[in-house]
Amino acid sequence: MISVVMPAFNSSNFIAKAIESILNQTFQDFELILVDDGSTDNTLEIMTHYREQDNRIQIIQSKHVGCSRARNLGIDQSKFPWIAVMDADDIALPKRFAKQIEAANANPKVVAWGTYVHHVNLKEEVLSLQKHGLLTEEEYYDHMKRGDVPFVIHPTSLIKKEILLRVGGYDPKFSDADDFELFDRLSDHGPILVIPEPLLLYRLHSQSVSMNKYFIRDVLIRYVYTRRAAQIKGEEVVDLDQFIGNDKQKPFLLRTKHYLNNLSQFWYRKAGVFFSEKQYLQATLYLSMVIVLNPLYAIPRIWKQRLSPEARRTLNPAK
Repeated sequence: MISVVMPAFNSSNFIAKAIESILNQTFQDFELILVDDGSTDNTLEIMTHYREQDNRIQIIQSKHVGCSRARNLGIDQSKFPWIAVMDADDIALPKRFAKQIEAANANPKVVAWGTYVHHVNLKEEVLSLQKHGLLTEEEYYDHMKRGDVPFVIHPTSLIKKEILLRVGGYDPKFSDADDFELFDRLSDHGPILVIPEPLLLYRLHSQSVSMNKYFIRDVLIRYVYTRRAAQIKGEEVVDLDQFIGNDKQKPFLLRTKHYLNNLSQFWYRKAGVFFSEKQYLQATLYLSMVIVLNPLYAIPRIWKQRLSPEARRTLNPAK
């Protein structure tokens, strides 16, 4: 049985499709917890409309506390042993839960299951395939030995509630990387694996792109890796504020390298958004800049998401 937790802040443009994608799952043994994070549009009215039609839906209203705290509110009210993460602007494909529960029943040591995703535009046209996550327990143990963080694409994740509560849920201090930081703590309790097929439509749109978040997320992720390395070596772990202060004191060339790396990732994401909106001139401009600035980042991603035989089969199934 699954508790689906979906926080939403001013999500009226997308949340109806997100809710319907949960209600249309082939696996029907779930509750859907909608957390209105202080929306000022008609998000709450849309939630209420669906609650009136299905008694598996409950609504939690909150002042605007941010996504991490909103997710924790939903988790606290959940009653089932598995927590399914769902964002209010994405669409779960019908067999997502069925396949995740099947995998969970067959592999009881695994604490979280993710899937691959299709990136889609506002019209839900498929743009690319994103594959991320580990396939086997052997890969998980190998990553743990190396100090890597085994994580999956966050809105596809299905997490054991017992372990999620044991590690303390989402940490609001890491709001722009709370998924990555959570998976790091979860990974101490068992494997985090992926079902290697796209079971979610991950929507790309301009509201989801923020340069500032890319810089903040980079710092937070590097802190998590630093914390993990210190734990493995048995060294003292510096707190986040101290790490950020030390980071600002790093040599200029190193800070410039991090800046350009983040800039290239941001431009790549912008290119994807422009492509999704059929603004091909802008998309080509940003993609060209990424290829020039960071070809080792751009070219493999273009191959995996658009040009590889697997990606082309997925994007053009009729051919």
